Amino acid sequence: MHKFISKTSLFALFVAALLAVNTATLMAQGQSGQHGKSQKQEKQKNKLNKDANKLAKTAEQTEKMLGRNAVFCILAAHTTDVGTAQELKTKYDSLDNFPFGQFVAAVLLADRIDKPLDEILLKLQAGKSLGEITQEYGVDISEVRQHFGEFRSELAHSQTNPPTRDCFATSGS
Repeated sequence: MHKFISKTSLFALFVAALLAVNTATLMAQGQSGQHGKSQKQEKQKNKLNKDANKLAKTAEQTEKMLGRNAVFCILAAHTTDVGTAQELKTKYDSLDNFPFGQFVAAVLLADRIDKPLDEILLKLQAGKSLGEITQEYGVDISEVRQHFGEFRSELAHSQTNPPTRDCFATSGS
């Protein structure tokens, strides 16, 4: 007996093969798209970490030139709801072996993303970077980078034009 494939069976086989190829193509595109997205996020995170390091360095230079209290005053004047200069100083002094510049960057991040400073400090102490923390909260990294850059400029400006008033002196401390 001679076997043959009907036109309908042949057409069904062709459609199934076509669907299989399209599905494989779409899956491959989805994976490469996801890979491309994660690469872009990684680059953004690295850029933010680089900007945070520049900010930290500028904060430490300003600290050497004007004193730590002056940096706390500038920081408190340019942030909201993260604390007064005295509160920031007290919080920093309570930390063990924490880099001053990284503290300044953490304060700015807390201000920008409206998250508790203590929460951010704990994440930093646990080994996370500012970029990882920012991504974790789903915040626009470019906005945070801009905020860091603006404050870095403010610190650099204060090095040549120091504040004329000591915010600690007016608080009775």
